[in-house]
Amino acid sequence: MSRLKNFKNLILSVLALSLSGVFSSCQHQMKEYYEEPEWLKGSIYEILQERGEYDLFLQGVDTCQYTALLKGRSILTVMAPTDSSLSAYLQKHYGCTDWSLVPTDEVKKLIGFHVLYYALDQSKLSNFRPKEGDGATPEELEKNAGLYYKFRTRSQDAPEKRTVNRWMNGEVIDTTAKEVDVYHLERFIPVFSSQMFQTKLIDAKSNYEYFFPESEWRSGNVFNVCDAVVEEMEVIAKNGYIYFVDRVIEPLETIHKELKNNEEYSMYLSFFDKYAYYAQEENLTNLYGGGTTSYWECLYEKASGKFTLPNIAQEWPVSDYSQMSTLSYTSNTLFAPTNAAFNEFYDSYWGVDGTGYPSQVSYDSVSADAIAYLLSNSFYEGSLVFPDEIERGDIINAFTKTPIMFDLNDVPEENRKMCVNGALYGLSKITPPAVFGTVTGPAYQYKRYSTFLKMLTTSGMENTLTSDAVSYIMLYPNNDQLAANFIWYDAASDKIKNGVVGDATQPNLGSADQTKYVNAHIISVENKRPLASNGDIQVMRTLSPDYKLYWYMNAEGKITNSFKYNELIQYAGHNTITKDSIYTDIQELTFRDESWVNGYCYEYDTQNSSFLLQGSNANGLIQNFVPFMWLHRNDEGTLFQGFIKVLGLANLIDEESMTMNYMTENCLMLIPTTEAIKSAIVAGEFPHLSVPEGTLADDPAFWDLVIAPADETPAQDSLQHYMLSYFLPESMSPALDYPYYKWGIDIEADGGYASIADISGEMAALVYVNIYDKGNAGLTAKVQGMDKEVPFHGAYDYLPFVFDDGCVHFLDGIFEDKWPHDIQ
Repeated sequence: MSRLKNFKNLILSVLALSLSGVFSSCQHQMKEYYEEPEWLKGSIYEILQERGEYDLFLQGVDTCQYTALLKGRSILTVMAPTDSSLSAYLQKHYGCTDWSLVPTDEVKKLIGFHVLYYALDQSKLSNFRPKEGDGATPEELEKNAGLYYKFRTRSQDAPEKRTVNRWMNGEVIDTTAKEVDVYHLERFIPVFSSQMFQTKLIDAKSNYEYFFPESEWRSGNVFNVCDAVVEEMEVIAKNGYIYFVDRVIEPLETIHKELKNNEEYSMYLSFFDKYAYYAQEENLTNLYGGGTTSYWECLYEKASGKFTLPNIAQEWPVSDYSQMSTLSYTSNTLFAPTNAAFNEFYDSYWGVDGTGYPSQVSYDSVSADAIAYLLSNSFYEGSLVFPDEIERGDIINAFTKTPIMFDLNDVPEENRKMCVNGALYGLSKITPPAVFGTVTGPAYQYKRYSTFLKMLTTSGMENTLTSDAVSYIMLYPNNDQLAANFIWYDAASDKIKNGVVGDATQPNLGSADQTKYVNAHIISVENKRPLASNGDIQVMRTLSPDYKLYWYMNAEGKITNSFKYNELIQYAGHNTITKDSIYTDIQELTFRDESWVNGYCYEYDTQNSSFLLQGSNANGLIQNFVPFMWLHRNDEGTLFQGFIKVLGLANLIDEESMTMNYMTENCLMLIPTTEAIKSAIVAGEFPHLSVPEGTLADDPAFWDLVIAPADETPAQDSLQHYMLSYFLPESMSPALDYPYYKWGIDIEADGGYASIADISGEMAALVYVNIYDKGNAGLTAKVQGMDKEVPFHGAYDYLPFVFDDGCVHFLDGIFEDKWPHDIQ
């Protein structure tokens, strides 16, 4: 090691002298000090000559005109193969045992790949420190040890001209082809050290030999250079180091070139390069353009606008050589399916009956979003990936945030490629990202859900719905259902429209509204189970965050939701809707005749394709129930007329805004039916209201005959207080859900529902209401401290109506009054 240190000091001193003047008075001393030590055998070229087994290699050096470099004009590191290995290589690739038939450019490419810039000793090649250099502390040496694994060589392809179809001129131009100049930077060569594998916590031998099965990782190895075993380490020459290797190191290509040179990957590359474009590269133009040539580089747009694709076409991740950390560390790893893999996947996923896609392979018919998801699972950007890291689940799809997993044994040996800018796994089978096999799958597999797929991707819910930690049930509306409700996809603008189908001037359906539709079609379930009839009514809450929105399934296994259910409320001009018309059929969508990985999926209204479960009340006939009641207060025969009439008599309605005084938030509204209110008034049981003796409930002038307290009297205050006890604010609810049939919640044990009403006259205490689950008998309600339980109206199966101002249930009776009677 003392010789090695002396050599390093010698190199540093020579460099220092080359940068400063040397005084003549010091010349003799300097000559003596820097006289070559006896143990320094000569230049790299001379040592190889002396060895006698490297003549063919040196002939190649001479052909490349690298002779002066190896004789001392530059400080270098050389990986030297023997004549026998080089002769065998030339015979295999060129049909000759010397350089006679090898084009000069090919000689330079091959020899140059064995000639590295700078003097790189064993420690630098095994654990290069681009930031700290030789002054790295022990702690710094351990950080990312071995991961700065690439080193610059003299191997370089000549600049070339290309005709490109997409190029940047302020924006991407794809209508006119353009000829551009492309500059190729020098290749970097990979060095795989034991420290690299230790840092990654993976086995060196199996992971290295996965890529290089014809090579060998020997016990106690310091490092291998690409596929070459180093037979003799760190032979010192006066202008660098020589490492004697057991084979010729074939120059690596970029990942893009490996794909392009293998017809097996033509489909993958066409999908990938769909997003490629060329842009001027200022740094390369300034360095190598000579004032006459502008150089261009290949870049990539976001795939389907979703995620950035890695740059697999460039030799270097950046063109600035001063960024050594990036250059020596950064790589990309591709998991590229072959054409056969793509064909097999199409046949089994889109080519099956019923999907709406051609039975013969036709990726042109598949949405760009679906193909983008396949691409997202085919790369890992930023670092080199080995098999153990994949099996361990370390390699995460940056877009879906799910592990990229596949059977490593399904990658043929010939499709495992180390490249100049990363690595390539050529997959013989596609393991698709989770969106294809989880409850989001039907959106990708069935063409009839292509509009809903657009909405699903806009919602950003896909990553949530692909988790296997939660089970889901999803309903799917087809394109015809959405179009029947004026929601359709305009291909020209790539927008979801909301209006007359085919009219591109119609407004776009905003992302928030699209998300509401998506959430309205999803429920989560504790354990994976199908959506099926159990002979009774079922209530299931959707993922809608803006509403407590439910699906209702009847005993026949048909389904509706809360907003659709609102159509059952009858009023003038709207009194023919029946339960049969607001429920629809469902049919399971399977994945290869099984359920989906994390749940079940169903299509609905399969016979008519017009019924749509809305995601909000925006298109509903009734949006806010209090204003609706006021507008229809004179409609005879409605369930709610009596209640809104009494609210008016109590002076609780702001007629201009059609809102209710004191109702400052959404409420659970328990509304006695008109029949119950009229009966109570006639019987003298309704607090603070009366009618003349002999008045009948069906008297057409009934409401004109009702006697109510005068304004601003204690009696009116008492009536107002009583009516407010039917309004239970959501912010004070002890339950997360609205009450529904067999909901199974003990509200009394949780303290009951607070109402808007107070019972002290000083707003110090509230009226509380308990709601009881009576099983098959439905629901009842009672004011706390009173005796009377009031049954819910059963005509609507004890299911909640949901509006923008809260929830409505109807009662078949009235509450007892809890206002202090001495105020009356």
